[in-house]
Amino acid sequence: MKLSRVHKMLAGVLIILTGIGLFLDSLHIISFGLFDLWPMVLVYFGVRLWGQNKRIGGGILFCLGIIIALEMWFGIGIDDLFQLVIPILFVYFGFRLIRGKTREKEPRVGKKFTPGEGEDSAGAAMREERDVPGPMSEDPAKILEKENTAILHHGKSLPKDSRSSLIGDFHLTSGRFELSHLQVWHGIGDVVIDLSRAMLMQEEAQLTVEGWIGDVTIYVPVDLPVSVSAELSVGDLEVFSNRQGGINRSIMIRSDHYDLAVHKVNLHISLLVGDIKVKYI
Repeated sequence: MKLSRVHKMLAGVLIILTGIGLFLDSLHIISFGLFDLWPMVLVYFGVRLWGQNKRIGGGILFCLGIIIALEMWFGIGIDDLFQLVIPILFVYFGFRLIRGKTREKEPRVGKKFTPGEGEDSAGAAMREERDVPGPMSEDPAKILEKENTAILHHGKSLPKDSRSSLIGDFHLTSGRFELSHLQVWHGIGDVVIDLSRAMLMQEEAQLTVEGWIGDVTIYVPVDLPVSVSAELSVGDLEVFSNRQGGINRSIMIRSDHYDLAVHKVNLHISLLVGDIKVKYI
């Protein structure tokens, strides 16, 4: 069976950890053996099941592997783990309550454009799926431009949008989507975003993509001014015609006349292990 990119990355990380452990053991710095890595087998199969939408079985194997590894490697038992997790849960839920109240007070300025607004809901929904304007309706690009002008004129900022996922792939390549300030955090998996599908809701849209392990691919229209800042710990980095590979790579590129452009995108990508690709389409 052919392994996916994520599985190859996990296997590579496991081999690297094995080599480091054996090297430190040979120097008598730590005590390490190949048998000590068997909990990672549970973690690996847990990730595979999770990727196959078998969340319960995958979550159980993943958590079990992590618990056994903490006990074997660091001497952290279940009791110690509960003592660490409970305070973190209190902080997390307290933060969620504060954040929820703050969001309720924010004005809903960035209302999504619905083609054929004023029609019955069924007709509007059908046109939205087809991604075409209704009959006798104004050009969507002109409507968006008027809305952006009104927003900038009144000095209001659009609400920040964030997406997060621990395991799996994140694709934003089909259908139109609004882009004002989008932040994507991804643990393990691939991220693919097509900016030709984006409707820019402000003069300088912000797109931030951060992740641990996987590939990040961003497609950029040739006529869209962009400012790209990319950071990669281990892997290959390709931004347009600029290519780098190795450890701790970074690059910053800005389109010509970016400062004078009416609509533009400020793109920031940060990844630990994997490949970063920003390509023109």
